[in-house]
Amino acid sequence: MKTKANVCKHIFTICALFFCMFVLSPAVVQAAEVTSTISVDRAAGKSTYTLKGLEPDKTSSFSLIVERKSDSKEVLKKEISLTQTNCVNGTYTGEISLEALNNEYSVFTAKAKIGDQTVALGEVDYSIHDTHFAVKIDGTSSALSRTVTISNTDAADPVLIPGANKSIYVAAWPEGSDESAASVILAKTAYTEGGMTATASLAATANTYGNWNAKLVFEATNGTTTTLAKTTYSVEPTWTSFEVTKTAALEKKQKFGITLTGLKNVYGVSKVKYRVYNSQGKKVAAVTATSKKSGKVYYAEVSLKKLKYKFDNYTIKATITDVKGKAVLLNAPAVADIMVQNGTLSVTKKSNAKCTYSLKNVYVPGNIKKLQFVLYKMNGSKAKKQGVYEMKPKAGKKNISIKVANEDKGKFKLVVYAYTAWGKKVYLNEETYRLRKKDLGKNGWFYEKYNGKKYKFYYVNNVKQTDLTKILKLEKSSSSNTNKFYIEINRAASAVTIYYYNDKTGKYDIPVKTCSVSVGADTWTNAGTGGLHEHSSYTPLGTYTICTNGQSVKYTLKPMHEPDGSTVYARWATHFVGNVYFHSIAVGTQSHYALPASTYNRLGSPASAGCIRMTVADAKWIYDYTSTGNTVKVNKGNSKKPGPLGKAPTITSNVNYDPTDPAVPDSRKKADYKAKRISGYMTKKGVKVGY
Repeated sequence: MKTKANVCKHIFTICALFFCMFVLSPAVVQAAEVTSTISVDRAAGKSTYTLKGLEPDKTSSFSLIVERKSDSKEVLKKEISLTQTNCVNGTYTGEISLEALNNEYSVFTAKAKIGDQTVALGEVDYSIHDTHFAVKIDGTSSALSRTVTISNTDAADPVLIPGANKSIYVAAWPEGSDESAASVILAKTAYTEGGMTATASLAATANTYGNWNAKLVFEATNGTTTTLAKTTYSVEPTWTSFEVTKTAALEKKQKFGITLTGLKNVYGVSKVKYRVYNSQGKKVAAVTATSKKSGKVYYAEVSLKKLKYKFDNYTIKATITDVKGKAVLLNAPAVADIMVQNGTLSVTKKSNAKCTYSLKNVYVPGNIKKLQFVLYKMNGSKAKKQGVYEMKPKAGKKNISIKVANEDKGKFKLVVYAYTAWGKKVYLNEETYRLRKKDLGKNGWFYEKYNGKKYKFYYVNNVKQTDLTKILKLEKSSSSNTNKFYIEINRAASAVTIYYYNDKTGKYDIPVKTCSVSVGADTWTNAGTGGLHEHSSYTPLGTYTICTNGQSVKYTLKPMHEPDGSTVYARWATHFVGNVYFHSIAVGTQSHYALPASTYNRLGSPASAGCIRMTVADAKWIYDYTSTGNTVKVNKGNSKKPGPLGKAPTITSNVNYDPTDPAVPDSRKKADYKAKRISGYMTKKGVKVGY
């Protein structure tokens, strides 16, 4: 049972507890009544937050707490006192700066703890938006300075680095090496939001060629760094052209040139060297280039001799040595096509019984010294050499042709060779063709006019024959055989033509043979035999006969007296008037090897004391075939009209014998011909070689 005293005791206790609640506990603002907003200014690195619904007379302070979003670690806790001054109408505005967060670039969450209640302020993004950065390094690979372009890839994100500190730089390192070895190529500079360009310098980098990695780096005030973006660039020499040059002058020297123009290098150029490789990849030559035009051109020449005259497609590689002594290979070689171009061979049949052999687009390195056209007549699979035709084309000429008389009908194969400047025989091309009878032109006897007179000529495959000895089946003159000849000497042309009697026309109208001779040196005296004396030097004009005295006056070797009183010896002498003979060139001894080359080389022009000087072969023909009584007519003549058979070609000699002399061995003549000491010769069998 409760007593009055106990009731009073309980009432006192309740009153005491109620009093403590109001006196000892502070006032608490209800969470539902407080609102918050926050505004982040990334450019300034400041965030402004606002709390509304505060009662400073009841709430004296609150705690501002900022945590790193990634790990909820507290980075800032600050007690904020509320006063009537900073909290007006229950509203408090505060600031969270990047600096207050120790310039840590991250995403944070902010909240206010008011008593035992927490109010979320929101997110504070002070992170660096590195995924929106792009960096590019432009410029030629040989340039020391490069253009760095930094851009923002997201237009909706205007501020990539928060706050006032926007210190960036660019560092680079060779591909394949450690990033820690990076060198700064763009010094620290302030980043401009929205994008920027700057000039980088590679001067401080090592002279390493190839691809380089580069990174754009932001450096905070506390020294920490953030890689914003990466890119690559290359360091290589550049050039305008790198080529092999061929000119007429170089071909003449049997060389080709190598030209490198517009060369530039990051680390300068101290030397350029060219290495030559054959098609198997073997190095066969190396030359150092010469700098020309203040380093704008690097030039060198390579001789074919250095390549051992081997035709090939050569690769030329250029190695550049920079001023620091490091070598780098140009990444694009030049090509030297030192190959024979065989050309296109064609055979064109002409209406004049000739064929034109044409080579088009032919080329032999170092120029063609000589072209040789070898003609074979085909009999099934067998080939018989028909003829060899040679010519020396003009240097550098690529389209070449030669005309050749058709000599026979049938199937033929033409093979063309070129001789190089160093004497190597090179196969070029071949072609087969067929000739029919109609392609051979004239064959046999034909009457034709020359200088107003009609003559009877003999043709073989359209070629007028200039020696009819075998065709007429002439026999040597003897007591039992008299040949009917008329011999005409054209003094102005230094030419002799022998005519044979034509029984059908009753005229000497068949030209048998023509000879180039030396008549008397005095060509201005137009006198006959009356003016002849031991000191005269003209061939008398007039009509005479072989052996005028009616006797056979011929000598195999005749001593003759010169105007100076000396005695000389002439072979195969045939008399026709006074002291005038047909004979070979007289020499001071009876030897076959005492003939001055200078005297021999005057055949075809006036040079004698009045006699008719001839080659040994021609003098012997006159000796063998003319008969006593044959008419000899000496005309003043015309040098432009030597006779119906033309003027016979002469041989140029640099030896002491007559190249037509049958007493000289063929082997010696052949050797001298090959050595170019004589331009031609006649064999013992009467075959002409080279003329």
